[in-house]
Amino acid sequence: MEEFLSKILEKHKDKIVKVKEIVPWRVIFEVPNGRLKELAKDVFEIHGFRLSTISTLDQGFYFELLYHFVKDKYVLTLKTVISKENPRIPSLTDIIPGANWLEREVRDLFGIEFEGHVEPERIVLPPDWSLEPPLRKPIAPKLPPTYAEYLVNLISKAALASITGIVKRRRTKMGLPEVVAPVLESKKVIEEIRKISKELEIDRKVPVRK
Repeated sequence: MEEFLSKILEKHKDKIVKVKEIVPWRVIFEVPNGRLKELAKDVFEIHGFRLSTISTLDQGFYFELLYHFVKDKYVLTLKTVISKENPRIPSLTDIIPGANWLEREVRDLFGIEFEGHVEPERIVLPPDWSLEPPLRKPIAPKLPPTYAEYLVNLISKAALASITGIVKRRRTKMGLPEVVAPVLESKKVIEEIRKISKELEIDRKVPVRK
């Protein structure tokens, strides 16, 4: 990683849970959704990056949001995860005006609400659109909220925000420890996610039932 990006990482390491280097001048910082706006503000106002675009990946029971910032030859992506049970995240429009149309497009196509958006009108779909967002993928069975929070925390932080008794019993039954220690990156955590997803039958997408 080039020195310029390394300095940003060092300054904001308390907000970043995972780092992926694509090439020395292009990196991805993964952050909890509650810290995204704070970091984006510094990247934009202090470090002089501009927001190029926002990518959205529908991963079945959660969304990945990737905010791509550019400056000269550098590309810095801020990645965060939000649950499809409650797809909401603070808007960046009050600090980055260029986020206006980008967030509205994501809202129209995926149904993600950007709280506090300065101009929350539709931009891709007609104003009277009442159907499901066109790029949002269905899954079945519906993921229970307990497991949604549990799995999203595993994915976004490799750590657990809260563990209920039923989750602890399910982990014990599957031969896993009751809790997972916080880590930055762990193949073991990824395997646990796969095992739990398969156990809950949420590891595959199915057509919408009419």
